[in-house]
Amino acid sequence: MTRRPSAILAAFVTTGLLTGLAQPVRADDDGPPRKRPLVDGRLRQDGIGIEVGVIAGRGGTEYGVPRRDVAPEIEGLVLRDRNGMSSRMVIGLIIAVGSALAQSGPKSVESHSYQSGDYLITETKTTYYSEAEKADMRAATSDSIDGLFSAPYSDMELHLFSRDRFGRGQASGYHLNFFVGSGKPIAFETGFGFGKVSSQIDVDGTPTRVDWKYLGMPLRVSAATGPARIALTYEWNWLKYGVEGADRVLHPGDDGMQEITAVSHPWHLDVSTVVLRRLALEAGVTAQEIRRPSELGFSAQAGLLF
Repeated sequence: MTRRPSAILAAFVTTGLLTGLAQPVRADDDGPPRKRPLVDGRLRQDGIGIEVGVIAGRGGTEYGVPRRDVAPEIEGLVLRDRNGMSSRMVIGLIIAVGSALAQSGPKSVESHSYQSGDYLITETKTTYYSEAEKADMRAATSDSIDGLFSAPYSDMELHLFSRDRFGRGQASGYHLNFFVGSGKPIAFETGFGFGKVSSQIDVDGTPTRVDWKYLGMPLRVSAATGPARIALTYEWNWLKYGVEGADRVLHPGDDGMQEITAVSHPWHLDVSTVVLRRLALEAGVTAQEIRRPSELGFSAQAGLLF
């Protein structure tokens, strides 16, 4: 039987509609879906998620004193929150508390002394912030906190070391940093950090304890170039200035062990990537003093992203 032209046209239109419904719907400016790379450095830089993994370090890391041939082996766990809320909330809370303390404290304190007869009299004048000045301080604090939560980058990095539980190295303790930053294609991040690690090693056959302590400001410059992310980090350590010269060299301790304190402003150069969008890998080099290239420390990390 011969079909009429109208029946043929209706069948053609119906087939076209069904074919169109079977295709994925895209916006006008969307192209075909791009193939995800197997090795992705940009995901390491721009991705959002929690990483849980392991870390190992050897050589002249910040936890030893390379110039004294004191280089403990470190092993432990890594917990990282990349571009999440941890760092933003912690740094924001510190800013809010600091602002509140500043508003309630004195603006200036002036004192002068003079002699009156047989007495030395000291007069002190304390000036406090006005309500208008407090309002300006609250507004500035609010703007700062808003900037934290709108910044594209943040990092909470926690390293836990152990000698007998989740690690088999010579160090036990923690190292924690908080970062917030921005910038493209080169990102700048900063924040604050603290930590304390105690290591037990043998130096020339003598049991030795190495104490590392850190409270300061980390600064990081990083960029993602295709399959890899490259980051240079400098950790300014305020506690370096409170260590006596005698503690920086090997000396007898109270328990019969040798002791030495490790404090520095270390540099870290790290190369990292993400494999199959789940496996995070990182290798790094640490230098306590750039002028001593032979006293380098080396570290490696591997973790799963969630």
